[in-house]
Amino acid sequence: MSSVGPAINKAVSKLLLPLVRLLLRNGVTYVEFSEMAKQAYVDVANKDFAVPGKKQSQARVSVLTGIQRHKVAELLKRDRSEIPHSDRHHRAARIISAWITDPKFSENGVARELSIDKEFAALVSEYGADVTTRSVLDELERVGAVSRQGKESVTLLVSAFTPQDSDEDLILILGDSVADLLATFDHNLTVPKSEGHLQISVVYSNLPDGVLKNLELVSRDRAMSFLTELNQFFATQDRDSNASVEGEGRNRAGVGLYYFQQAIDDKDLE
Repeated sequence: MSSVGPAINKAVSKLLLPLVRLLLRNGVTYVEFSEMAKQAYVDVANKDFAVPGKKQSQARVSVLTGIQRHKVAELLKRDRSEIPHSDRHHRAARIISAWITDPKFSENGVARELSIDKEFAALVSEYGADVTTRSVLDELERVGAVSRQGKESVTLLVSAFTPQDSDEDLILILGDSVADLLATFDHNLTVPKSEGHLQISVVYSNLPDGVLKNLELVSRDRAMSFLTELNQFFATQDRDSNASVEGEGRNRAGVGLYYFQQAIDDKDLE
């Protein structure tokens, strides 16, 4: 175990509490979670912990993970097509971003009302890959992101794709967002501080009940302004949003913000 082993144990024990709460609330048992954890251990060990210059072996994966070799072999052969693809909300987010940032569909960073058959269809054709206009419109309407103006046109109701009315989509976003945060921590623990990625937070722990609502409203307002500005800049650098961008490689990058509040029992401070 590394020198930070005790700290890792403490941190993981803490982060597992809200995760297990979410799993139990959604009917996921320990047996199911254990199977997912085994799959993750095998996948990561197989992909990221091979000896340089050598092909990874099932025996080494077994040693690294502590999972029996026959189980490792079974997990490596598992049909990965069974795992649901979570690209749907990424496509919707890209379309909404383009609606706000592309001058063909917006004015000064404000999404215009679009005719469904021509302008919205052009938006989907340019930024929606191989999906149909109708399927995108139905999906955005389902999650409350757009409103149809009669049968002819549609308006955007949100400044980002956050499907608050869709539990399935929110859970898919949970996987992406928490994975991104953990990946940032892992990166920062393995590189010199000068190469670390952004990871900052503001936390106070002696706040009275009466100020919480205002804190949340101010945080939401400032965060949306900040992310809207960042979104417009990122769009100028992304080849899906700006065809004139050149360069090698394909990378995913972003910034995430969230608000939290928690009641503190005096016993928690002991």
